[in-house]
Amino acid sequence: MAMDEAGAVAMFGQIAESLGTPRFHRGVLDIVRKFFPSDFAQVYQIDRNGRAVCIDPCDTPENACRSYEQQFSLDCPLSRYWQSTGRLGVVAMHEVRSRYENYGNYFSDFYHPMGLVDEIGVLLPSPGRRTVALFMERTRSFNADTAEAVRRFYSGITRLHRANNQLIFRNAVIRKARGVQPNAVAILDRAGDTVFANREWRQACQSDSLLESTTKTVMDQESASLEIDCGTVSMSRLDESFAISPGGRLCVLDQNPTPIGSTLDAYKSTFLKGQVSRREHEIICAMLDGYPTKAIAERVGCALETVKAHKKRIYHRLDITTEREIFLMFLEHLQGRGMTTEATH
Repeated sequence: MAMDEAGAVAMFGQIAESLGTPRFHRGVLDIVRKFFPSDFAQVYQIDRNGRAVCIDPCDTPENACRSYEQQFSLDCPLSRYWQSTGRLGVVAMHEVRSRYENYGNYFSDFYHPMGLVDEIGVLLPSPGRRTVALFMERTRSFNADTAEAVRRFYSGITRLHRANNQLIFRNAVIRKARGVQPNAVAILDRAGDTVFANREWRQACQSDSLLESTTKTVMDQESASLEIDCGTVSMSRLDESFAISPGGRLCVLDQNPTPIGSTLDAYKSTFLKGQVSRREHEIICAMLDGYPTKAIAERVGCALETVKAHKKRIYHRLDITTEREIFLMFLEHLQGRGMTTEATH
């Protein structure tokens, strides 16, 4: 491996700080482009029909991104490659251009007017037969071995991308389901089609045939609460930067409302039981209640430095680095299992 590639691998550690935020994919592109410079870059989500949604235009003019979304994504060779094969990975324009260049007027009306000559796409997995595509474009050709060099980073990028999907999914559920333990969750795209659905949501759809069709009737609203036979559906609009379904809707079905407040102490009492000491457990419970370090010291009757030392041991013991990860672990504890964004309907 060349020295600059080894440096790129080391720099991917910096991406960890942006996991779960709208900056994640741009951060990945920023690092890749340090070693393989390009003139433009964008992040899109593309479905198997070629419909594209811009997640991040990066340094590309927004009118160009809108044109790609509204017209040219259907005939773009990189998008065509995804539509016809469904294969993920790294693909270069010169590898697929001859196969797909006669579709539409992509090159004459879009590519050439922007002065573009070459392009590399990194196609990442996304739920619901979609891909998150990181595109890098140049007004001159990439070196012959650039695509192969980027491929050596693909597995690492994919692992980070999956971790990012997990975090943004869980964060969205946490924001939407305040005070209620969610037991049925779905994510819809802009058209109301299901991108993600956990097992409980799919079971609810089987028992109530009107659940899916009812949610589609309020897709034009920023948020909505629907009372149906099997419970209450809360819907909220997702950000355009939400990579799993930009501009879509998060749906949480509360089939058996159970206020967490009344049973939260019971959940805390069993959280990490046997994995940490009694004092560490007290500190974790205080963290979950939102107390800062100084207030935790006052609450448990310890010196500030003692609490800091306990927190350091807790992080080491749980193999984590941030307080946020404790909250994610507690969410999984509340649900009794880990959620995954890999399930689809």
